[in-house]
Amino acid sequence: MKLALLSPAAERQERRDRLRRDRAAALALREVFPAVQQLRLELLFQGSTSTTPAPQSHILHAPARAFFEFPCPYADCDGQFDLSAAVKAALADPAHRATGALGCSGQRAVRVGARQPCQLRLNYTVTATCQPDT
Repeated sequence: MKLALLSPAAERQERRDRLRRDRAAALALREVFPAVQQLRLELLFQGSTSTTPAPQSHILHAPARAFFEFPCPYADCDGQFDLSAAVKAALADPAHRATGALGCSGQRAVRVGARQPCQLRLNYTVTATCQPDT
C-alpha cells in the first residue's frame, strides 16, 4: 500500500476540516451544561520568539457548541489546545472560574522536511456564568 504524502498546506486544511466537523458534531452548551448561561475563555499566549500570537477571547452562549479545542495560532504548527478539562474545572469551582497553562505539543515546520517542537504556552482563564439556583 502506497501512502500519499500531504503538503503542509493540505495538512493544515485537513486539521481545520477535522476541527470544523468535530465542532459541528458537538452538542449545544445548554445540553451538556444546562445551568450555564455563558462561558468566557481568555487565551494569552507566551512564546520564545518575537512573533507571539495576540490574546484571544471567546464568549460562548447556551446555543453554542460545547467544543473547547482550539488550533495552535501558528499557521505552520500542527498542535492544538484542549480546554475541556479547564471548562469542567471552572464549573466544579464555587467561583465558576479556572486558570491554568497548557503547552502546545505540536511541531512547527522550520524548513522543508524539518520540524521542531512548537513550545508555545497558553495561559487561560475560563469563567462560567450560571443560572441562579431556583
